[in-house]
Amino acid sequence: MHPFFQLLITDPDKAHAKILADCTVSFWLKEALRQLASRDPVDALHDLDLLLNLYEAICDVQLQRTPTPHTRIRTLTDHTDPPTDTLAEALDQFPGEIMIGGTIDRLLIPDLLAVIAEASVSLGWETPLFAPQNEPELCRALDETHHLHLYNGFALEGEFPALEDWLIEHLIPFTRHSTGTSAYQAERVEYRKGLTAPQRLVLDQSGNELVPRDTLIRVLRALKEGQSDDATILLEHAVGPTLAPLPPFRIAQTIPNFHHSGRSPLF
Repeated sequence: MHPFFQLLITDPDKAHAKILADCTVSFWLKEALRQLASRDPVDALHDLDLLLNLYEAICDVQLQRTPTPHTRIRTLTDHTDPPTDTLAEALDQFPGEIMIGGTIDRLLIPDLLAVIAEASVSLGWETPLFAPQNEPELCRALDETHHLHLYNGFALEGEFPALEDWLIEHLIPFTRHSTGTSAYQAERVEYRKGLTAPQRLVLDQSGNELVPRDTLIRVLRALKEGQSDDATILLEHAVGPTLAPLPPFRIAQTIPNFHHSGRSPLF
């Protein structure tokens, strides 16, 4: 192995200092290395990749060969199996709350009551478990905004998986908020009828929405390359669609009950 490559493996910082001290290395490369600390690593790698491809393409044309550009940037993520303590963190419990709205058919109420009873939820923080037995109890539990507002101070990863899946399956809108921990980012999850999947929004400690840095880096890169349409698509995907407010919770007869009406479903 080349001695410099071996040095990169054992001590990259020492390799960096060696290049800066080498009088045969060009001035512009040394200046680029000195600016690395103030630059985003992904942008620096992207620029170097463009430069190498451009230089090789010029050489290929001079040698009457067809240029074959290709990226040398590899993903700098760790794909190794997480340690045991990381797996344990995946089972963290922290506060979560969910507001249910929209119109639900009366025939689905028994199923909803069963799902709520299994979710270990309350009508407030540190209040008794809420397990309504009938429709009137469900309606009396609505908050001042006429939503079914449920809480769990020890929700698994701040979520209500069975309840949320049931609501999505029956096209019932909801808003779920999880406070997060040092290992989990706080988030707000919105579902409305018509969405193919819930909209997830990452939040800071003050409840402000955040856009992931890697998304902004991809947007910036697309803008630098003059790909404004791609940048717009990336931003629209990160921000998500503008959703209507959560409608009030109400119970109605929306599915024809042929058994009680005495009519055949075929006529």
